[in-house]
Amino acid sequence: MNLQEILKNNVVLKLSEDMNFPVKEVLYLRIAELIEDYLSEKTGGDINFVVECPTEESHGDYSTNIAMILAGLLKRKPLEIAEEISQKISLPDLIEKIEVVAPGFINFKIKQDYFVKELKEILTRKDIYGAFCNIDHEHPNKVMIEFGQPNTHKAFTVGHIKGTISGLSVSKLIENLGYQVVKTNYYGDIGMHTAKCTWGVIQKGLPKDFDDWDKHKKMEFIADAYVYATENFDENEEAIRKINLKIYKESKGKILDLYNKIKDWSREHQKAIFADLGVFYDVEYPESQVFAEAKKIIDKNLNSKLSAGQEGIFSESQGAIIYDGEKEGLNTWVMQTSEGNPTYSAKDLSLGFQKFEDYPDLYFNLTLTSIEQKDYFKAVIKILETLDDKFKNRYFHVPFGWLLMDGKKTSSRSGKNIKGTDILEESLNVARTKIAELKDYDEEKKEEISKAVASAGLKFLILSHEFNKNVNYDPKKFIDFEGYSGPYILYAYVRAKSILRKAEVENLTLDIKDFSLNEYELNLLKWLARYPQTTFRAGTEIAPQLLCVYLFELAQRFNSFYTNCPIIKASGDEKQFRLSLTAGTAQVLKNGLNLLGIETIEEM
Repeated sequence: MNLQEILKNNVVLKLSEDMNFPVKEVLYLRIAELIEDYLSEKTGGDINFVVECPTEESHGDYSTNIAMILAGLLKRKPLEIAEEISQKISLPDLIEKIEVVAPGFINFKIKQDYFVKELKEILTRKDIYGAFCNIDHEHPNKVMIEFGQPNTHKAFTVGHIKGTISGLSVSKLIENLGYQVVKTNYYGDIGMHTAKCTWGVIQKGLPKDFDDWDKHKKMEFIADAYVYATENFDENEEAIRKINLKIYKESKGKILDLYNKIKDWSREHQKAIFADLGVFYDVEYPESQVFAEAKKIIDKNLNSKLSAGQEGIFSESQGAIIYDGEKEGLNTWVMQTSEGNPTYSAKDLSLGFQKFEDYPDLYFNLTLTSIEQKDYFKAVIKILETLDDKFKNRYFHVPFGWLLMDGKKTSSRSGKNIKGTDILEESLNVARTKIAELKDYDEEKKEEISKAVASAGLKFLILSHEFNKNVNYDPKKFIDFEGYSGPYILYAYVRAKSILRKAEVENLTLDIKDFSLNEYELNLLKWLARYPQTTFRAGTEIAPQLLCVYLFELAQRFNSFYTNCPIIKASGDEKQFRLSLTAGTAQVLKNGLNLLGIETIEEM
């Protein structure tokens, strides 16, 4: 069973208790029940059909291709099957009309009453609208999501920015499905990079006033020392390797003291960036905590018999210990160096065991890293599953693409490449310029708005692409109040809240009357009702880009509604309904932006 199936099945099982489904899921499950009569050994069992929203809304609110899927299996005309199924679907409180069209689609028009009722749900449930859990009931399944993973003794990279933003949104989306989420950071605080950095700092020497420096300025010095050591490694390899051994052995002295100071400075810098991105971890694992156990795992399973007739999972090769993945169609990985130090691979095995030891009730672990580690994690997960059955279908890896600078990858090894802090600062500076053009705010308000706009722009840029696709960084494009961007959606929210504030001044109350709606009202009302099904799919498919598309369309529909339908100047029931529609839009925009890790503001 794959990750998507596990996520979806558990949510559906929970929802079946109160039938609080999105309409799309209600239709899907009802159709699935009806087609059981068509299934037999000849059809092969599972039928992969879809229920989706047609591109042309005149074709209905929802449509399914089930008849065409069954037609190919049963050798019957799809229109005949579609007619049969449509006559058996009985959902009178939900469906206004069912239409069968060539070559065999079944289209559904949903009753307006349903959409009005859903708007009332938005205004009642407020911040928890679209969440698949009850306020007073926690999901029994706890999941761990590991993301971020910056190394100490090195710069916080562009890749870490992308991983942190992606991980926060995935955590929120899965939490929205009702799971208990444990946000986890696994950071590298031991290994050759720490030895290089420590050596580099020794060569450069700490400035006398270093303790008075800002945490980010300290990190610039540390990152430069690492780059210097990397560039001069070949000539100084022996000295750096000696430092590495002292760190691993925790040999007391000036070397270890300096290493620990650099680690503390690095962590202070990292935590400040995490806080700026809105990330606070539940648990953090340093590599230094798991490397000793990693060595034990290697020693225990080296050339041992896992079962009768099988060789050990690890073997020796030129003084090192390796995992020969070719037998499983995977790559071969070094698990322990010839010096006796466990590698990243071994430490990831130890980390896996540590996670399940610390959280015995952990349902599954999800690790997010860059796509270049895709093959690596295939091997790690395979080894874990071989070592212990408890990891089967409970340890997953989801890769994400790179954040490119001018179409190119970056690396902390080159002093020429932009750092994570650089892009945060540049995004903020572009936002400051944009905000200054809108209105003459005082400095405090300007900074508050600029930070919100910069964050919305960068986060939306990263999350609006398919998870495994590369994203090109260009703040002049993604901090835009008119195009497909986070600030555009944020501005729609601010506009809606401004209208509602004006309404409160006039002592207006929200109410919903059932009467004839114009096209702008109806288009907005229907789109609001799609929010739960969008969050459901975005969460189960690990696809925040689907939510980005939804929110952009919602903002566009609201702006069309605002332009063509007077709200404050309307009167009577019409005014009350339009205010309710505005309030519902503001709430859904807020909820959706929150799932992307984007904080809303009231003024722009």
